[in-house]
Amino acid sequence: MKTAIGTRANPPAADADGKQGIQSIEVAAPLLVALAQAQGALPLTALARQAAMPAAKAHRYLVSLIRVGLIEQDAASGMYDLGPLALELGLASLGRLDAVRLADEAMAALRDATGETVALAAWGNFGPTYIRLLQSRRPVTINLQIGSVMPMTYTASGLCFAAFLPEAETDAMLRAELAQNRAERIDAPRSRKDLEPLLEETRRQGLARMIGRLDPAAARPAGASRSAERLLAGFNAFAAPVFDHDRRMRFALTVVGSSAHIDAHWQGPIAQAARTQAALLSRRLGCRE
Repeated sequence: MKTAIGTRANPPAADADGKQGIQSIEVAAPLLVALAQAQGALPLTALARQAAMPAAKAHRYLVSLIRVGLIEQDAASGMYDLGPLALELGLASLGRLDAVRLADEAMAALRDATGETVALAAWGNFGPTYIRLLQSRRPVTINLQIGSVMPMTYTASGLCFAAFLPEAETDAMLRAELAQNRAERIDAPRSRKDLEPLLEETRRQGLARMIGRLDPAAARPAGASRSAERLLAGFNAFAAPVFDHDRRMRFALTVVGSSAHIDAHWQGPIAQAARTQAALLSRRLGCRE
């Protein structure tokens, strides 16, 4: 007869669907979570408090976690921190991350939550570039294409990168684009002075916003060559930054659609959904607040 795995010291634990595991591992997990979320090493009392267990109980579990290398204790201070095995597991996990696959899941969740078109932009050789696109299920088609390079001064996706990437990486492209805006005399920022309030607002709100239009290529001035997410009355867009384990911006997660369906308020449901999915994706990519 088969029996459940477990002993008197480690009784089997069952979850909602009846699957059984080892209860002691589940009890010890909050100690690891507490250290992962801490800014550094913790004394026993603080660690036990963060894990919501008595100090004596926490100590017994810590002894075992130290033995397997998941936690280590400083001999001089007695403080506890993540151990070498925890580092090894973390590095292995990061090495196996498929960031684009995880982004695809976030995009699907955002489209399901909003019903609108969702795009994913990455930083490429020519600037913010769309690499993924999910069209809205509504009977409205938005003229966006994978491979399109988004201007940084008048698109939500581009403005997001301009605000959250290091200035050293964006400066040359921004200067060239501002000069082009002046030459084309378009209704967009034409100088750093014009652009800076948009960047400040984007950083303050935690995502970029464009209210108005998406221009088809035919609407651009003769001779203009860049792809556009330009303003044609009736379309709004929000783009939220996605960060990796180095706190570097990896993607812009953008939702765009008719102004009749996309609330333009910073705290509206579309903006909040974009923030939420971008934050969840950032966390899956190893970003810690």
